[in-house]
Amino acid sequence: MTKTIYLLILVLHISAYGQSSSKSNDKRTDMGTNRSVDSGKSAQTTNRLTKLDSIEKENNKSVIASGDNITKAFVSLDTDSIINLTANIRKDHRIFGYAKPDIKSERLLLLSVFTNDVENNPFGCKLGAYYETGRMNDLTLKYIKTIGNFVKAIASDKTNKSTIIYFEKKWIEFDEGR
Repeated sequence: MTKTIYLLILVLHISAYGQSSSKSNDKRTDMGTNRSVDSGKSAQTTNRLTKLDSIEKENNKSVIASGDNITKAFVSLDTDSIINLTANIRKDHRIFGYAKPDIKSERLLLLSVFTNDVENNPFGCKLGAYYETGRMNDLTLKYIKTIGNFVKAIASDKTNKSTIIYFEKKWIEFDEGR
């Protein structure tokens, strides 16, 4: 009986050691096909996606819970049509700028009150992630027109390189003058 217990402990110890050593290697061989498998990179990708999914879910939930108590971007149509947004720590906002008038298209820009949305640009938006338009350094957003439930705008940098960008209309308020 004692030998059986020692044997079980030894087998468990060896199997646990084998699992931990294969996880620590970046590459291992798939025993069934003799192909090299890069477990480190796929694990990193999975962890990154899981983290982004978590940020996405948590921050969207907070914005939805805020109801009408949110900050919207502002456009003055009687002057320069520049899109402005000043962050208010007491109100949520999370505004993505898209490559097409479709929320499933590429995300080009993010304006958000949430630090985990902005710091290090976790969503990889080409034009960046910012708390407000005043912190966009040399990037300016200018309203062009409304297309259905989206607002078409131009994002221009200091070298006058411009990118067409679309925002959901629900995040934009207009001042059409008097």
